[in-house]
Amino acid sequence: TSDSCLSVKIGILTDNYPEQTNWFISAKDGSVVVSGGDYTESTTSYVQHQCLEAERFYTFHISDTDGDGSGSYQLSLGKKTFIEGEGFNSSMQHKFMLGDMDTVLVTPKRKCVYKDNANLVSGSNLEGKATA
Repeated sequence: TSDSCLSVKIGILTDNYPEQTNWFISAKDGSVVVSGGDYTESTTSYVQHQCLEAERFYTFHISDTDGDGSGSYQLSLGKKTFIEGEGFNSSMQHKFMLGDMDTVLVTPKRKCVYKDNANLVSGSNLEGKATA
């Protein structure tokens, strides 16, 4: 493993009910590395930078307590966006590994969970390698 740290930009655009939106990034062992929430302004962009170790696996989780999350999110490394999404209903998660400033591996499928858990939707809008 590497001791290098890469600055990841986490951008959240809240919907009309910002207090319902929460997110976190967890390490492979499930421990929470960074989290966000307690937003107060609707349809507002919030940006946070977090240093994450390279060559480690992470999962980005975003959720809406009322199950109608219609905001958006974006994770970037340098000028490259490697995870983005809009309209996440109850929750959404993406797994990724930071290689270096030019390489991020993202799992090919995302999972969207509706509040009643009756419908699971998978898409493949982001997959493979993001290179500069």
